[in-house]
Amino acid sequence: MDKKMQTKWSERISYGLSDAADNLVFQVMTTYLLFFYTDVYGLEPGAVAILFVVARIADTLESLLIGVMIDKTHSRFGKSRPFFLWYAFPYVIFAILTFVTPDFSANGKLIWAYITYLGLGFFYTAVNVPITSVLPTMTQNG
Repeated sequence: MDKKMQTKWSERISYGLSDAADNLVFQVMTTYLLFFYTDVYGLEPGAVAILFVVARIADTLESLLIGVMIDKTHSRFGKSRPFFLWYAFPYVIFAILTFVTPDFSANGKLIWAYITYLGLGFFYTAVNVPITSVLPTMTQNG
């Protein structure tokens, strides 16, 4: 096997760590957020359930949107890599804001939850889809 054709170990580790970090935040979202919204932030369980359904519907549209954006991106960094630069910081900001608990009214809290959770979902998609789309370009081996 030709050594020039293989992905370097540093690139493999870098990719693995970026995907692991991205999925760590996602796992916190999916395993802890229902408890957080209902027991910590005081939202009604039914309202949170509707929020989660709306977020899953939004995810389907976001994935298509990010895919089209990747296809139309032409930069010196390639098609996918600019998304790591553009969306990593907003992703971190929304990950923090999702767990901030401002003292709003019940409707204000729900609006805050919608804005932060849907924003977090969008930026997760904006970072994760490009990470996955990079896979075929990491090696020239067929």
